[in-house]
Amino acid sequence: MESMRAVGYTLETAVADIIDNSITAGATEVSLLFSPQPEPYVAIVDNGTGMSSGAAQNAMRLAGSNSRDHRNSHDLGRFGLGLKTASISQCRDLVLVTKQDGSLSGYRWDLDYLVETKSWSLLELTEDECRLLPGFDELDKHQNGTLVLWRKLDQLEAAVGDLIAGLDAHMIDVRKHLALVFHRFLAGEHGSKFSIAINYRNVSGADPLLQNHKATLPGPIERIDVEGESIELRPYTLPHLNKLSTADRQRAQVEGSMRDSQGFYIYREKRLVIWGTWFRIAPKHELGKLARVRVDVPNSLDHLWALDIKKAQAVPPPSIQRRLRQVANNIIAPSRKVHEYRGRRTGAQQHTRLWNVYDDRNSFRYEINREHPAVIALGSQPASDGQSVDSLLRLLERSFPVDDVYNRMGQDQTQLDSKDSDLDLMLLASSLWNSLQGTLAPEAFVQSIAGTEPFDSNPKSRQILEEAVTNHD
Repeated sequence: MESMRAVGYTLETAVADIIDNSITAGATEVSLLFSPQPEPYVAIVDNGTGMSSGAAQNAMRLAGSNSRDHRNSHDLGRFGLGLKTASISQCRDLVLVTKQDGSLSGYRWDLDYLVETKSWSLLELTEDECRLLPGFDELDKHQNGTLVLWRKLDQLEAAVGDLIAGLDAHMIDVRKHLALVFHRFLAGEHGSKFSIAINYRNVSGADPLLQNHKATLPGPIERIDVEGESIELRPYTLPHLNKLSTADRQRAQVEGSMRDSQGFYIYREKRLVIWGTWFRIAPKHELGKLARVRVDVPNSLDHLWALDIKKAQAVPPPSIQRRLRQVANNIIAPSRKVHEYRGRRTGAQQHTRLWNVYDDRNSFRYEINREHPAVIALGSQPASDGQSVDSLLRLLERSFPVDDVYNRMGQDQTQLDSKDSDLDLMLLASSLWNSLQGTLAPEAFVQSIAGTEPFDSNPKSRQILEEAVTNHD
């Protein structure tokens, strides 16, 4: 039992493992209660089907079920170890109390008692002892259900020192973790109501794929048939950072940054188990940071994915990796610029940009677009001034802060919108027309400038330009 404490659970993954059992038991409500005093505890209560006395004893048995046995499609268990390993990874005193059809059963593993007796001594609790336990009042509200209670939280105490302050801080991380891994259950995707509350405050789901965002682009659903079962794949391209609210970004930045959060999101029976990885199938690129692929895997294929006890790590078999590689390339491809010719100018668009980007294999450079109307206007000055303007443009090109821009974009920063007012654009338009009226007809001026920055982002650009021409005349 002492050796099994070092499986590698965190408080977040341990709590999630217990809630897996609640979902398997058909629970629609899960309450997580905790307090650092007078005796620190964590209690997880559900309104699932509960267990008989014999089933409760078996649930406290190590490997009480065979990992190769057939499981129902909604069963989130795997090895028959989760309740015990998850619990004793956090505490030395594990209590299980369950209600079914009016019958109450309670059992307890106390590691200190095992050391003292040197025997496998599962302690049975009386009804009176059960009723005195933290969390029992919440269980007593339900006709059926289960209470899992952790006491002697030595692992957590060793990590944080002061449980009074440390337990609260750790529960914030627990809330975020549960919001992520159970977001599809909290959204009711499994076909029924489901809620999680921590000290009576409901947890809201956090969808890392932003599926309900109007600017998210879902791709077509694809399926891989394996051993008579089907793995479903669906790619998503998240909106540009400028279109994301602060809350959207927090949901999407699962691994701390958008770049690190790209990749496959593996769901086992709608429960998120692995996220933000390409399984070494593809590297993580800055241009691919908006790419996500939802992968739905049935629990009947656990043996192929090498799912670990914590349900926190899995490795796809070679046959599935090959198919995932194709999907990964397809989802990342739209966000990359593919260049077929050496030195070809990229980013050709209908609108006239002030900056041109030139690619040369693995190198690139920025140059100011000499065909931009504003640049033409500057170049129409006398020769001596024109030479000065060209020197200035070259200086700007050679001092473009590429490294700084890359670092800021890598931190998911977005460019501040200058938000030019109509008056600002009117003054700019008047200045440009004053320089270009000798070389362009009024209609040609309006037509060419309306498609350039910053006019192209203003729906009244043509009106502003026409007024500038009229007012000047």
